[in-house]
Amino acid sequence: MPAPLLHRVPVLSADEAARVADQVHALRPHWTQRHDTPFFTLGAAAYMDARDGQFAAYQAQAAESNAMLRAHVGWLLDRVRERVSEQVGADVIYHPRLALPGFHIFLFDEAFRQSGASVHYDKQFEHIDWTTIGAPDTDAQLSLTLSIKLPAGGGGLLVWNINRIEIEKMPRDERIAHSRVNRVATFEAYEVGTLAIHSGHQLHQIGPAPHLQPGDERITLQAHALPVDGRWILYW
Repeated sequence: MPAPLLHRVPVLSADEAARVADQVHALRPHWTQRHDTPFFTLGAAAYMDARDGQFAAYQAQAAESNAMLRAHVGWLLDRVRERVSEQVGADVIYHPRLALPGFHIFLFDEAFRQSGASVHYDKQFEHIDWTTIGAPDTDAQLSLTLSIKLPAGGGGLLVWNINRIEIEKMPRDERIAHSRVNRVATFEAYEVGTLAIHSGHQLHQIGPAPHLQPGDERITLQAHALPVDGRWILYW
């Protein structure tokens, strides 16, 4: 049997997740709208804020948002770091030059019934200047999603059995054949309070929510982890 594409780790009780959701809403003045649809982030995200040579701007934004997140959800950040440390079997740290894990927030919009998000690999590490941080082992990265609040009809991730690192090593014909055989994605359902972990090198896409109703929302804590000079760093 093939290894699962997604690993799940319980982190929060239902009451704790509801508490975090309330705190995220209390911080709405600090949300950043990222699209014409009601898609927001809370915190700095390298895949958006550090791209196109904007690493210095990302760091400045992270310095501000990190202090806010520490003040309001520091206990959650500590919990997540502990759980990730248990999974990798090593110490995990937050680095002062990088953003803390932050939140994706999707409020109701009919457009979200069909996923408009890109099909992609997580390559946010390419936007980071690692020279003052260390030498990252990007092949070993993990991508993390902790569901805080989900639509009544559920939510999740579409994942393909297509791994970027593996297919880049394949001859062209083999790569094409592998992609054809694995062209259908698996829908991996999220669970409130549970951390979903995958390599980030698996092809994936935010899953659609066909039963989305007015008042529904999707709030998730997002992060990445990777070893840097032998120690694991957790960031966004």
